Amino acid sequence: MTVIDANMKLFADRMHITSSRMIRDYGLSTVDEIIEEEAKRGNKRALNVAKEYYHSPEKLIKFFNLMNVENKFDLIYKMDDRTRAKLLPKLDEQDLLMGLYFFKQEKLLEMLLEADIEELVRVVMEAFPIEQIIMLFTEEDLAMFFMNKDLPKFAVVEQMKVMPPEIMQKFVEGITGQPMEESDPMELIDNISKLPDDQFHKFMGMIDPDVQRQLTFQLTKTDPAYLTLFSNEAYVNMLSTLIKPDMVKPMIMLEKETLINMVSVLPDDLLSVVASQVDAKDLAKLLQHGNMKLIEEALMI
Repeated sequence: MTVIDANMKLFADRMHITSSRMIRDYGLSTVDEIIEEEAKRGNKRALNVAKEYYHSPEKLIKFFNLMNVENKFDLIYKMDDRTRAKLLPKLDEQDLLMGLYFFKQEKLLEMLLEADIEELVRVVMEAFPIEQIIMLFTEEDLAMFFMNKDLPKFAVVEQMKVMPPEIMQKFVEGITGQPMEESDPMELIDNISKLPDDQFHKFMGMIDPDVQRQLTFQLTKTDPAYLTLFSNEAYVNMLSTLIKPDMVKPMIMLEKETLINMVSVLPDDLLSVVASQVDAKDLAKLLQHGNMKLIEEALMI
């Protein structure tokens, strides 16, 4: 006759398994196997024991099948907002980007209006070549750019000196009203450069848009940081010309914290779908730190 030892007898009592059933059903089984089988049979004691017994993430993952996305979703959906938010930093940027596809395009554009301009410029440069970006600026965008006090006068003047001949001709003739042959372009540029800064920026904001566009191209090719002097609205308008998948893809260039903040405003069910991409081990660790009750609430066995 098989006899169970004292330790297994105590374990069986905690699980509410009779000695005869332990011998009959679990004679050669491990503790892990017994807990798993009892859980499948609906023994609530198995769940309570498991919450105490499984101290390692690996055991939690195996017992509650946390490799299964649906199981992860069930757990995460039951979390409160604060607990669920702790999972988002565990996701990589591609997982967070997936969450942006759940938003309507109008909502994405609205959020980009509030984005940091440096990040937004990176997104736009990922979406369009620099030549196309320059062509997509409106005349109003260009005028505002040249009237921006943060645009260094010396940098503009230096680029004015090396404009292509056809643009130089348009520039000179547009200002003097005379054929370029009757003017000295360098002297004209020198005179313009001597204007007080505020007058210089105002003057440059009113010159021919084609000249402004050429100068903008030269300036930004020299230093792309000048692109940050344009407004968020200018770039959001460019991105709005794309269909949503093409608009979302370059948003990988946003900072991870920005992606987290954007995704975090999704409804609970959609946010839980995104958070379900979390690595099972990271989820198990979160459950172990004061959140084991979630298993009982979400995975009623």
